[in-house]
Amino acid sequence: MTQNTLYADYYLASDALRVIQENVAVTYDRQAIQSLQPVQRKPGPTRKLLLPPLSNAHDHGRGLRTLAYGVPDQAVETWVAATYLLPPVDPYLVAVNAFARMAKAGIGSVVHCHLSRAPGALVEEAQAVRRAADDVGIRVAFVVPLRNKFRLGYGEDDAILAYMSAEDAHYVRSRLKPIPSIDDQFAAVDQIINACESDLFTIQLGPVSMEYCTRELLERIAEKSAQENRRVHMHMLESRYQRERADALFPDGVMNYLDEVGLLSSRLTIAHGTWLRAEECELLAQRGAIVSVNTSSNLRLRSGIAPVEHIERAGLSFALGLDALALDDDDDMLREMRLARLLHAGRGFDNGVESSVMLRATCQNGVTAAGATPSAITEGAPADLLLLDLADVTSDLTPGLTDMYSILHSRATGRNVDTLVIAGRTVVSQGQVVGVNTAEVERQLTAQLEQYEDQLKAELGRFEKYREAIERFIREGGHMSASSSCC
Repeated sequence: MTQNTLYADYYLASDALRVIQENVAVTYDRQAIQSLQPVQRKPGPTRKLLLPPLSNAHDHGRGLRTLAYGVPDQAVETWVAATYLLPPVDPYLVAVNAFARMAKAGIGSVVHCHLSRAPGALVEEAQAVRRAADDVGIRVAFVVPLRNKFRLGYGEDDAILAYMSAEDAHYVRSRLKPIPSIDDQFAAVDQIINACESDLFTIQLGPVSMEYCTRELLERIAEKSAQENRRVHMHMLESRYQRERADALFPDGVMNYLDEVGLLSSRLTIAHGTWLRAEECELLAQRGAIVSVNTSSNLRLRSGIAPVEHIERAGLSFALGLDALALDDDDDMLREMRLARLLHAGRGFDNGVESSVMLRATCQNGVTAAGATPSAITEGAPADLLLLDLADVTSDLTPGLTDMYSILHSRATGRNVDTLVIAGRTVVSQGQVVGVNTAEVERQLTAQLEQYEDQLKAELGRFEKYREAIERFIREGGHMSASSSCC
């Protein structure tokens, strides 16, 4: 079997991801890391740092950024609705563009929460996403979306349409697609498992959020998860309105309700958790769940800042996700990690979450959320490796005063990615994705989108009426009505 070797001036050697050692040659093949050997420093100003790949614990694989089809940042309740304006472009191109951008930024695993444009095409879309993942070469957990109530918001469709004119309501109603039965949705899950699952492409169950699931559906998901030891990935308490709704409809506690139906377990990842309370963090920690914290997304969509201090204090594992909404739309997980660290580092002399904890969330906990086993850079571990070239961000530093651990947390960005190796396969080399022609993919996507430009302009005007209806519905308390409960 062919062996390859990476040389690094520095590498993160310990499981805690906080001890940096110097000058190593890592030899590996498709099976595992075969050896780590000390080497003498090469002459010249090379400053390459080796570490485990980054993970993206919550994403939607939006290869077309929402601004490309006219959707700016806004409150999440209306922003989500606006994303349905995405025209029917090739799902393979969308996914391969998203995965390639992530790989180029050093992301080796991602939890992909799929957003299907048509329920009947879900299996075919999953196959297209699987092909995209294979072509790029990163690990992907494909989350099958499951929901069986409400299509427009946190309440009955007609309750929201009542805030629109008869003409506009008729137009929106005509575009609504029937919701498949629970049995049909589970049959699609099984088809996707049989057609797509592999060592690098795993399938998770994805109750979209409790707002859109009946108790029967949640119980069926919990049962299937336990029977198949299959992970569940669920949006939860992302916004203040979801918090208000949960408090109004579940006076005994929404987490207690989810525990009762069997969803709280070590197989569960909660996406966002922006409005989690301390006691909820403690219950989730007791059940062994993971929270995916999506800092940039929550800032951009006005959802707030996740209580990472509560999460950490409770001993609740957390990971970091981009949610396809990195701060600058660049899928830069290193910058995401830095933003999260700075927001939660503490005030004055009071320390908050340590940088090593953020690094563990980024390189290890997110891998667990994706259903894989995190590994350190040691002999016998899977050959998952990320090499950063930090020469350009250390050019003002003398060798004796170069603290690479601090550089990683304060200056490194996705632009510093030199090489990404996943399962022994070179995915990125010299900063470029190996398996796909990214320029050609983006050209084809743009060309497809341009065909729908006039249609999008017209639909954006109609959408504004829809946006206003959702806002009025929530402002007037419709989202807290008992008639919109989940049972």
